[in-house]
Amino acid sequence: MSTLKASSLAPNAPSPTPSNASANGTKRKRPEEGSKVVYSQPLDTEERSHLYTQVTYAIEHLREQPDKWFTFKDIMNYLNIREDNISLRKHMKAFFHAANAGNKIEYNPDTKKYRFKPKYDIRNNAELRQYLQNQKSAQGLAVKDLKEGWLNVQDDLRILEARKQILVKHNQKDQNAKTVWNNDSTLMYDVDPEFKEEWHSTTVPQTQDELRKALLAAGLKPASAPRLPTVTKPKEKKRKTVRRGGKMTNTHMASILKDFSHLRK
Repeated sequence: MSTLKASSLAPNAPSPTPSNASANGTKRKRPEEGSKVVYSQPLDTEERSHLYTQVTYAIEHLREQPDKWFTFKDIMNYLNIREDNISLRKHMKAFFHAANAGNKIEYNPDTKKYRFKPKYDIRNNAELRQYLQNQKSAQGLAVKDLKEGWLNVQDDLRILEARKQILVKHNQKDQNAKTVWNNDSTLMYDVDPEFKEEWHSTTVPQTQDELRKALLAAGLKPASAPRLPTVTKPKEKKRKTVRRGGKMTNTHMASILKDFSHLRK
């Protein structure tokens, strides 16, 4: 019995060790022993998470005292970040100076200090009135947004409301201010007591059915009434007139002319 050689079964079997030759046949150079290959790597995930956590703590610390300016050293001492942690301090300062809309930290380049940056840069009654008077629309401001940089906003708004300098919408639950608008006191006039009494004595229907009945009783059509289809009469067909063969002329001679219309086909 003849025996088969291993080479005849797998003539093109790959080598168990990778070749140093490239596709074009030239050999690749191996890195020298002891040499370090430097790769460009992003910030470590754990370090990045720690950075975001520290930035969040810094923002919350500034939010607690929105009127106060802090130095970078004050913030680092609060976060307990040591001076030898140069990398973290560098990234923290880059976050503080970021010029994007989501940055909640304001930086003053003259004093080199930081403070919390709310949605509206309004921190007292004077700044609120100036903002409301300068805005192009009559849109109201949400008090929850004002509270970010104005901790005692509720107490100060009561003063402006008592002076009739602002219009306020209150929460039904705690009667705190919810939304504020500018108010021009020169447009306010006294109303006769008789008109006030009649106004408040007018009852408004509580349900849609009561409102519908009240409108029908007053001879008005409610908006919820079903629309009736408009009935249109069919157009009458015009009777077709028989068209004569030609235009009759010489009508003054009709008595002496013969009528040959019966000879038409």
